[in-house]
Amino acid sequence: MKHRSNAASKRIPRSQPHENVSNEGANSNTSANAPSADTPQKTTLPSGIRVVSEQLPSAQSFALGAWIDVGSCDEAPNEYGITHFIEHLVFRGTSSSKRKRSSLQIANELESVGGYLNAFTTKDHTCYYARALDAHLKRSLELLADMCVYPVFREADVEKERGIILEEVKSLEDEPEEMMNDYLDELLFGSGKKAHPYAHPISGTAETMRAITKDDISAFHAKHYTTDRIIIAASGNIHHDALVQSVEALFADSHVAEKPVRSILTPKRPSAGSLEKAMPTQQMHLSLGALIPKMSDRDYYTLSALSIILGDGMSSRLNQIVREKHGLSYSIYSALSEIRQSVIFSVYAGFEPAQREKVTGLVTKELRSLLEKPVSKVELRRAKEQLKSSLIMGLESLSGRMTLLAKSELYLGRFESVEEKVAAIESVTEHDILALAQTYLREQDWHTVCIPPEE
Repeated sequence: MKHRSNAASKRIPRSQPHENVSNEGANSNTSANAPSADTPQKTTLPSGIRVVSEQLPSAQSFALGAWIDVGSCDEAPNEYGITHFIEHLVFRGTSSSKRKRSSLQIANELESVGGYLNAFTTKDHTCYYARALDAHLKRSLELLADMCVYPVFREADVEKERGIILEEVKSLEDEPEEMMNDYLDELLFGSGKKAHPYAHPISGTAETMRAITKDDISAFHAKHYTTDRIIIAASGNIHHDALVQSVEALFADSHVAEKPVRSILTPKRPSAGSLEKAMPTQQMHLSLGALIPKMSDRDYYTLSALSIILGDGMSSRLNQIVREKHGLSYSIYSALSEIRQSVIFSVYAGFEPAQREKVTGLVTKELRSLLEKPVSKVELRRAKEQLKSSLIMGLESLSGRMTLLAKSELYLGRFESVEEKVAAIESVTEHDILALAQTYLREQDWHTVCIPPEE
């Protein structure tokens, strides 16, 4: 299960049925404008289900995902954790008119042919995905369809899975870095009745998990696993038209939404806050986070470059100063956590409690330096090369390519080519970074979470 999603925040209107995602021509495979084999293609079925794929003829395997545009942000207070609950439960059994599967049969379905199946829930969406050899595409798609459309929510299974998730919640409470994410979300998105939907933990709380019923689960699934919120993404030696036909048949019984149900406001940027809570740990854990609202794609790459320069990698400022020069922390880094409406920019450090004042001072000094003068050309070039390398190397993985297709559709409504992304990265300047820091990363923008060891 992932606590953060990594996707762009920009949203534009959907493409029309059966078009190239890159918008370079018609979709007919025999026309003069036919897409090349590796050009991503998209079809929107009459039901509203979207299918995006790219064909890589040299591949002998595939990555396939069923992405549901529902996450923990769609939950009411009495439902906290229900999206993640459903993600677990669909592995317990399915029952369509043609196939019935037990949890053991679901587990064996792909593992018996050397493939694998998994899932995750984020604040914005849920994903069920499979990897296997080419010969097992039909089997994999049938399995994902049955899990999404025909899950069996038995009372006994609900109780078993409830116990497992309660143990998962407890295990997360034993991990300071995980708890810091949740505490930081409380500071950034609020608490209580006025909290933004992004505020609560994806796995819910012990209280809500004990209260959710089988009927709650069935109703939530029917309301949110609807055709307008289903995206099927695939990468490999995939024939798009054949995939579309299979999806149309296998997902034919999916619920159709009576009306759009998602309406999530962009979270407001709160004033600086702090939270400190002792835990039975050996180290002190410190996290600083700032909430940055919707940005353009170019601003996102500017922020990414800033993060690399500040704390991503061995040559970053924080690592060189706090770890290498002063030897005060084994783990210190900065990170971006993307959600549909915003980006969370955070800095983390773990260190000896006695070094709190010194570490905090050094981190604060580096954050202030970002506001005072542009980064060096050498630092910016390193950041750009890292961004481009990460992008291109990620595309060497079929799972990475499938995920990029799905997230482009979820958050952009279109496919952004590698050339577009590289051009956006290369356009970032030192003064762009300075301006962004001065706008969003001032002292009053940072929220601080500290977990010291219990005395």
